[in-house]
Amino acid sequence: MGWFTIKDRNWEIKSSWLILLGLFFPFVIPPIAMLHMGILGKIRSLLYGSFLWLALYIGVYSYYIIAGDDSIFKLLSFTVFLCAAVITAMYFRLYLQRLHLRSIINLRWDTSYDYKDFIRRKEISEILSISDFIVSLNKWKGLVKNNEIKGYIAKMIYITKEISNKNNQFVSELFLERHAFSIENILQQYYQIEISKLDNVVMNKAEEKLRFTLKQASTAFENELLEKVKYSKMQIEAESTAYLEDMKSRGLL
Repeated sequence: MGWFTIKDRNWEIKSSWLILLGLFFPFVIPPIAMLHMGILGKIRSLLYGSFLWLALYIGVYSYYIIAGDDSIFKLLSFTVFLCAAVITAMYFRLYLQRLHLRSIINLRWDTSYDYKDFIRRKEISEILSISDFIVSLNKWKGLVKNNEIKGYIAKMIYITKEISNKNNQFVSELFLERHAFSIENILQQYYQIEISKLDNVVMNKAEEKLRFTLKQASTAFENELLEKVKYSKMQIEAESTAYLEDMKSRGLL
């Protein structure tokens, strides 16, 4: 684990050598570092900012060459160099996270990404299987006390098993992608409310909202199963019709 990403620290250092130089040598490198970060991380504000700071740097050095006023130059250069280094440091975390995401997805300009949420979703989609999801649902069923919620969880477990029995890995993966992450979060939030034992308007509304969401989720599970059954039936009918037509064309029927 690195300081700002799940990549190791060596990767972070290698990927940010120019930015680190900009922090240690702020009298010339920050505008170049900003341009580098803006292009690789697709951060438009940094891209435009690099040109602005480059103009300020040129202005400061030009003033010293033309006017030769050492005291004012020191004040201007200190202010400009310090501000440039601070801005570079402010974007350091965002740059590394977007650089990592760039290796996973097609990064887009002017699009913000929640790095932690994205990585968590990715890890769930890679690691979680249907059996893992069922184990997790059983765990929450044992932890929560509300019988209504237990009923919704039991329904979701049954339907998840039925969907997994269709022996279609692609369908199972899509099912997990749609439901696993959100259901895990909702059940965790509900459990936290239960064990808090707080009784006030805010907590009661939150508990009611989560209970309603779980009810809707169990209905969504059921609808998805019905769709799978309907699709399987249509597929069987289509295959049967095609087979009979083929037999007729061959003169066997």
